Amino acid sequence: MRDRITSWKRAFEADDQAILPTLINFAWNYASFSTIVEVVRNSPEEPDGSRSLNPLLFDLLIGGYWGNALLAVRRLVDKGPIQGPNGVCSISAIIQDVRACRQRLTRKVYVEDIAGLSYNYEVLKDHYWRHVLAQPPGPRYVPRELEYEPSEDRHAQFDWLSGTTPGNSTPDDLIREEVFDRLEARLAPLDGVAAHATIHYAHAATEASRNGRVLAQWGQGEAKEALKTLAETAELVGRWFCYSGIGNILPTPQYDQFRFLDRLAPISEEQLQQQWDDFDAEVGRWPSIEDAQL
Repeated sequence: MRDRITSWKRAFEADDQAILPTLINFAWNYASFSTIVEVVRNSPEEPDGSRSLNPLLFDLLIGGYWGNALLAVRRLVDKGPIQGPNGVCSISAIIQDVRACRQRLTRKVYVEDIAGLSYNYEVLKDHYWRHVLAQPPGPRYVPRELEYEPSEDRHAQFDWLSGTTPGNSTPDDLIREEVFDRLEARLAPLDGVAAHATIHYAHAATEASRNGRVLAQWGQGEAKEALKTLAETAELVGRWFCYSGIGNILPTPQYDQFRFLDRLAPISEEQLQQQWDDFDAEVGRWPSIEDAQL
């Protein structure tokens, strides 16, 4: 079971093609492309209504962005196995693998093996208070191994996942099947996006193969909604099965990302920064999804 858990954690954030790096790249590209869109909207118009921008450059940029966005969705919802020679690092793969070993993922495994915490937080709590009360008045140092709250919180989390209460919980409690059904249902609306990416980017699909599988519309609004769904679902999967999380998936720029853009259009850096900050604030709220919002 521990090898299984290690594979979940690796697929979530440790592998070069893990879920978290893919989300980060998706978020960065979305913010960057939104900035370019704003520049284009504010660029001068020619007499024929076109923009004073090089079409060669922007056609390449647009094609690259949408290809990467669609493929990111496809990668993150890939229903391939997490194990074996055809293993994939996807949210769906982790969900499927956890479901497959649900009968072995007990409360005890959830607390001790996934999170690496002590199972009995009441014993820890007793040791904690004995230590605190033995100290002289004033600031106190409490060894990390005496912190009982993480274990207590982990148990409360499993209470919800298993549908039990502290009064009737046991080390052998299991996660409800409904949890996996609802996780998969969150990702199901993105199957069409993944299919579109497959037939247009991953495979040279024939006309007959493409029939009925092409997206009618998928713009920036749909891209952001897809990113939000993926990020929130990844947060729950990481929180529960990897004892991790996504954090804010929009990186802090290590350079001036708006440098020289004012040469393309009469737009202030403040306006671009405000748009970037608004998206950053929205992305920063996604990891706060509650368990019950599943």
